[in-house]
Amino acid sequence: MATCPPLGFSGEYYRSSGDGSCVRQGSFFEGKAVLNQGVGYSVILGFGAFFAIFTSFLVWLEKRYVGSRHTSEWFNTAGRNVKTGLIASVIVSQVLLFGVMAIEIKRKAPNAHTVCEIVKARWGTAAHLVFLCFCFLTNIIVTAMLLLGGSAVVNALTGCYNQTRSGFCQSNAVSAKRDVQQLKCIVVLAEASVEGFINASAIVKVETASTKVHVVLVIFVYLVYTASSKLGSPSIVYRHLLEVSSKSRICQEPLSHNGQSCGPVSGNYKGSYLTMLSSGGLVFGIINIVGNFGTVFVDNGYWVSAIAARPSSTHKGYLLGGLVWFAVPFSLATSLGLGALALDLPLTASEASRGLVPAATAIALMGKGGSILLLTMLFMAVTSAGSSELIAVSSLCTYDIYRTYINPEATGKQILKVSRAVVLAFGCFMGLLAVILNKASVSLGWMYLAMGVLIGSAVIPISFLLLWRKANALGAILGPIIGCTCGVITWLSVASIEYGRVNLDTTGRNAPMLAGNLVSIITGGVVHFVCSVLRPQNYEWDTTKQITMVEKEKSELPVEELKEEKLLKAKVWILKWGVGFTFVIAILWPLLSLPAGQFSKGYFTFWAVIAIAWGTVGSAIIIALPVMESWKTIESVLLGLFTNDRLVEKVDELNLKLHALVLALPEAERIYLLEKEKAKKKETLTHKETHSATV
Repeated sequence: MATCPPLGFSGEYYRSSGDGSCVRQGSFFEGKAVLNQGVGYSVILGFGAFFAIFTSFLVWLEKRYVGSRHTSEWFNTAGRNVKTGLIASVIVSQVLLFGVMAIEIKRKAPNAHTVCEIVKARWGTAAHLVFLCFCFLTNIIVTAMLLLGGSAVVNALTGCYNQTRSGFCQSNAVSAKRDVQQLKCIVVLAEASVEGFINASAIVKVETASTKVHVVLVIFVYLVYTASSKLGSPSIVYRHLLEVSSKSRICQEPLSHNGQSCGPVSGNYKGSYLTMLSSGGLVFGIINIVGNFGTVFVDNGYWVSAIAARPSSTHKGYLLGGLVWFAVPFSLATSLGLGALALDLPLTASEASRGLVPAATAIALMGKGGSILLLTMLFMAVTSAGSSELIAVSSLCTYDIYRTYINPEATGKQILKVSRAVVLAFGCFMGLLAVILNKASVSLGWMYLAMGVLIGSAVIPISFLLLWRKANALGAILGPIIGCTCGVITWLSVASIEYGRVNLDTTGRNAPMLAGNLVSIITGGVVHFVCSVLRPQNYEWDTTKQITMVEKEKSELPVEELKEEKLLKAKVWILKWGVGFTFVIAILWPLLSLPAGQFSKGYFTFWAVIAIAWGTVGSAIIIALPVMESWKTIESVLLGLFTNDRLVEKVDELNLKLHALVLALPEAERIYLLEKEKAKKKETLTHKETHSATV
C-alpha cells in the first residue's frame, strides 16, 4: 500500500482510493470558489464606488484649501511637480535605466505631454504614426495582461460569474478607476462627469495602492519564512523543496497528474529548485528582459510619469522606484512561488499560466483570510496600474491625435472633455477585448511571453529618440516595422518547425518565444542603427524644445530646477547609480550565485533573510516617503477643514484677484518672485544667527 501523502505533508491534497492507492488532487481550485460571489462583487463594485467618491472628495479639498487649479495640463502631467516619493510609487514597475530617459526629457523636451509628441517634433508625421501604433499596442497588451490575470484570480477565488464575465467585470472596475481619470465602475457611469486628476488624487491612488500591495507583501513574506504553521522557517522550506524535487519521488498516475510539478526539474542543476543554474530560467530571463524593456520604453504611461516628475526628483524617484520594485518579484513572488512548491500544492500548468500561484499559496497558508487579503491587494494593484494605462491612452488620443490632426487650436476644456471620453471608451473596449481573449483561451502567461515579440522592435529606436543625435527618421520608421515583422515570422516559423503546428500551445513554448523576442529587438535596433550611420540626422533638439503647453500656468518650480548644469549633474548621477544597480541585480548577483550550484541550507537561509529585509525596508520607504513629502499639503487641507468657510472664500477671492493682476503685469510676477526669494534667504539667515546665539 502506498504511503498517503507520499511526502508526509500536505495530506489535504491526497486521498486514499478504494484499492489502497494514493491519489493526488487533480488541480488546486477544482472549479470551486473559496469565497462567495458576494465578496467578489463587494470588492469590485464596493471598492470602486468608494474610491470614486473618496477621490472626488479629495479633489474638492485640494481645490478649496490648497488652491490648486485643475486644468488639462494638470490632468496629464500633474503640473510637472511630482516629488521623489510619489514618482517612486508610480514607477515601481519600471527598470532603473529609464531614469536616464526621464532626465533627457527635462533637458530636450521640457513641455512635452507624450513620447509621440517628441517623435513628431524630431522625425515627422510618418514616424509619429508608426510609434503611435506601437504605443497603443503596448497599452492594449499591458491592460489585457492586467485583466486576464485579475479576472482569473477573481474568478478562482469568488466565482464572480464565470471567467469570461469576470474578465469584463474586472475590466469595468479598472476602466472606471478614477483616481487619475474619472470613473470607477460602469455601474456608476454618472461619475464620468466628475473631474479626476493625477496630482489631486496622487496620494489616494499611489499611496492607497502601494500601501496595500506592500503591506500584503510583507505579510506573505514573513508568513512563508517565519510565521506559518505549515512552513514558518527557511530550513523547513529548504527541506520541503529538496523532497518535492527528489529523484526517488514517484511521479506517475495517480500520485501526480499531467501538468503538475513533481520530481526533478528538467534543465535545472541536479533537477533542483534550489539553484540558479537553470536553462529554462535563463530562457525565461531573456524573454522577460526583452518584454519588460518593451513595456517600459514603449509604454507612454511611463513617459507620462517622467514628464510629471519634478526635475530634481526624477532621477532619485526612478532609482528608488526600481529598487523598491525589485522587492515584488524577489520577495513576494519568489516566496509565494517557493511556498507553493514547498507545500506540494496540486497546481496545474493551466492554473499557473493564469497567474493563480500566489492565490493558491495564500489560501493554503491563511485560508479564507488569505483569499480576502490577496483579493484586495489584487484589486488595488490592477486598478492602480490600469489607471496609468488609461491616462497614457488618454494622453495619446488628446495630444497626438485630437490636438495634432483634428483641432490644433484646442482649448484646455476641450482637451479635458476628449480625455474623459477616451478614458470611458478605452475602458469599455478593453472589457470587450478581455471577453474575446478569455473565449480564445489566451492566458496571462502566453501574453506576457509574446509581448516582446510584438513591441520589442521599437525599444532601441525609441531609446535613440533622446539619446542619439544621429538617429534619423527613416531608421525610426523602418526599424520597428521590419523588426516586428521578422520577429513574428521567426516566432511562428520556429513553432511550426519544432512542433509541426502553430497554435496557442506551441507558440507559447520557450524556443519560439525566445527566437521571436530576440529577432524582434535586435532587428529593430540594427535597422535603425545602420540607416542612421549611413545618413545621420545630426539633430540639435531645437524642434522638441518648441513643443508648447495648452494652458500657460504659473510654474511652482524654482528656476534652478531646469538649469542645464543641474540636469546634467542628475544625468551623471542616474547613469552611475542606475547602471550600477542594474549590473549588480541583473548580472553580478546571478553570476555570484552560480558557483553555489545547489544551495546549501545556510545559503538558502541567507537568501531568505535578504528577501525579508529587502521587502520590509522597501515597503516602509514607499509607504512613508510620499506622505512625508506631501505633509505640507496635508496640513493645509486639515487646517482648511477647521477654518471658517467665509474666511476661506475671502482668501480664494483675493487669490483670484492677485492672479489676474499677475497675468496682466508679467513684470510684477518677476518682482514678486525676487522679493519672495530675498525674504526666504533672510529668514534662513535669521534662523542661523538665532541658532548660533543659542549655541
